Amino acid sequence: MQVRNDFIMSEPAPFSLKEGETFFATVKEKLSNDEAIITVKGQDVHVRFQGEIPKEDKVVVRIVGIKDHVLQVQAVPKAAETNGPAAGLFPAGELEKAEQILLAQGIRLSKEEKAILRRFFEKAKGTLNEKLETVQALANKKLEVAESHLQAIHEALHGDSFGETLAQLADHLALLPSLRSSVENSLQALMGNGLQTSAEDNLQDWKENNHDFVSNGAKVFHSPAETDLMEEQEIPQKNQSAETAESQQTESTYWNEEWMQAFPAPAKNIIVKTITEKLSQAALDFKKLQIEMNKKLENAAFLLDNGQTSARQQAKQLVEAVIRTLDRAILQGEFMLFTDMKTEKQMLQASAKLAEAKQLLTEGKQSDALKAVKEVKHLLEGLRFQPADVKVKHFVSAHPFSGEDPEAAPKQQLLPQLARILKFPLGEEVSARNTFEQFRQLGFHHEKDVFHALLSKQVAREPQNIKALLLKLSQGEFGVIAAQAEHAVANMTGQQLLSKFDAGNHMQTMFYQVPVLLHDQMETVRIYLNARNDGGKLDWQNCSLYFLLDTEKYGKIGILLQALERDLTVTIKTDSEKLTEALKALTETAKENLEEIGYNVKGITFAKLNHKYEEEKTAAETRKADERNSGKGYDWKV
Repeated sequence: MQVRNDFIMSEPAPFSLKEGETFFATVKEKLSNDEAIITVKGQDVHVRFQGEIPKEDKVVVRIVGIKDHVLQVQAVPKAAETNGPAAGLFPAGELEKAEQILLAQGIRLSKEEKAILRRFFEKAKGTLNEKLETVQALANKKLEVAESHLQAIHEALHGDSFGETLAQLADHLALLPSLRSSVENSLQALMGNGLQTSAEDNLQDWKENNHDFVSNGAKVFHSPAETDLMEEQEIPQKNQSAETAESQQTESTYWNEEWMQAFPAPAKNIIVKTITEKLSQAALDFKKLQIEMNKKLENAAFLLDNGQTSARQQAKQLVEAVIRTLDRAILQGEFMLFTDMKTEKQMLQASAKLAEAKQLLTEGKQSDALKAVKEVKHLLEGLRFQPADVKVKHFVSAHPFSGEDPEAAPKQQLLPQLARILKFPLGEEVSARNTFEQFRQLGFHHEKDVFHALLSKQVAREPQNIKALLLKLSQGEFGVIAAQAEHAVANMTGQQLLSKFDAGNHMQTMFYQVPVLLHDQMETVRIYLNARNDGGKLDWQNCSLYFLLDTEKYGKIGILLQALERDLTVTIKTDSEKLTEALKALTETAKENLEEIGYNVKGITFAKLNHKYEEEKTAAETRKADERNSGKGYDWKV
């Protein structure tokens, strides 16, 4: 709760007071036994004390709320005072509470760590409860008690939202007014003004003119009857001639495209060469993946068809291997950057069906598992690599073909980066891979990407993402911009720490703040996730996912998805009747989309938002998850 300066008698420098904060104050005038005018930060404030007014002129007060338009305060006993700043005052027992929270998770503090904890309680902003929640979150993740960890987690949980921090930074960099047209401007700069009026026509023409490239150009997988019998060592030879034909066809077509004329000759050559190579390699990778998975499924079906119980475990291992291959391809395969949404959904369906087959094998239902394996094999055989026009266009727009300087100042790079991340290109659907790439571009995988770049034998460019740019801004700029960049980096680091996978825990918890553009305003979607640890992965069949968004038009909106053995219930929470009616019309479509990827939707319901419940901080992180630690059952609390 924040108390604005409505209660301030004089306003030379407006400030705000927050419930739970503690300040030094001077009693200027006593109005009654419990009311007085006190001076806080050089300003006179009308307050009502809980209990009698202290006899001393110099007091320490804690804000406890508002009643009858009068600020309610409480005098802090001297025993609770410390030598630190007033904002750090806390009862002596609170530090012991924090130590007990850590001890309950097996974390014993050294003298240095106790000093770090005390400094955190003395200097960090916020209420004592918020600080204890931060400590609880750190303990739940079994992180080292370090100043950087405490500050980052506290910023993520109780600081400004990530979207608000980015908006403030963008405002100071004069970026925010341009966000609305940033994608259009970026594309025009890359492809010429003609793209905006003829992009869809041009791309459709490209697809039609390049029919041989899209379909026959990848003949290595055009006919299932022929290619399924083909050995892997024969693929490169056949693809070499196909790639040559594709390159010639694609190059001649691109040279005739209207939007291509905006580029100088060297840039045209780079675009044609890059797209040709990327799509040719994507087609080859896709076919190799098909062959690999189908061989394993064929072997699994053969083992199950024999009906021998001893073969069940071998078949289960093959099924698990195909699931891993599918999941890795969906999130990491480069061909997924170009394929259409239909293919991605079919791959998700295959993964879900194989998970069902795995469960059937565990239950000893061999014949049912065999049926599921054959269904998936048939589904995978029918897949065709089909580049989506909008994704090809997005690939071109996301690369510096127009002469962008990769060494440009971070504040100059931030505009196109934010534009590409916050606004999907027109016509592009939200998908699992899109979401994964958005998280990567924001920088939630920054450290991992840097590590992989260092391990690579090739000279690799430093990963370009929002976190990388924020780190540069925090180090290379001064004043407000550097400070805001530091806050944003701390916020992201806190989210990463709160989302750290703990292999030793039965239940996993994650917390993210994802910035989105709504009506040209940067907002934040808070995501809380609880999921079972399924052999080092999140168990999508048994999980709880909660999205919380605060909008200017409809207020707060919460969407809760709870899955138990793939049975899914969806609860939409809002106080807006208008929004409820609008969303009810979309429930059938939402149900179909969820069932397409393997869930059994048991119901979609609407409920009023419980503000007290929703506003509890860090629902997935700060509460004691007894069931999680015991390894039994599920903790569905959000």
